[in-house]
Amino acid sequence: MNTIYEQALAKVENGSRFRVNFQNRSLKIDGKYVIKDGKYDGELGVELTDSPLEQITQLYTRYQHSLPSERSENKRKCYFKSLPEHLLNDEDMLYGRSREYTQIALELYVLGVILNGSLKWDDFAKGLWFWQSPENKDLILLREWIEPQNTNNE
Repeated sequence: MNTIYEQALAKVENGSRFRVNFQNRSLKIDGKYVIKDGKYDGELGVELTDSPLEQITQLYTRYQHSLPSERSENKRKCYFKSLPEHLLNDEDMLYGRSREYTQIALELYVLGVILNGSLKWDDFAKGLWFWQSPENKDLILLREWIEPQNTNNE
């Protein structure tokens, strides 16, 4: 059985468009919600873990060194910063994955560990409004992604 994570990776690899929204807890693929307001059908495919930041750091490094395309360069909103093509090294150019593939892998993993409760702000950044990786200073997570403010006037 394919999980949402595996299906999303396969669809994006085959050209599907996607959008992840951390605050709304949603994933759209080709304009259709797969995850909406944190609700989804099926198995997410992101396991509970005690060290989600390690996996996020690894996925971010892959994303940072991924191969850009015209489509990936024209995206409106990106949560994370990647290297421009002229800063990629020969190994990146030969063996790197596509930027969109590595972006969905990273963003959906972050959304998944938020949804399954593995990524709890107070466990790694209590009292701060953002977290910056000690290994890679370009990797930043914002508190509002993990603990969104209630915008409803209730």
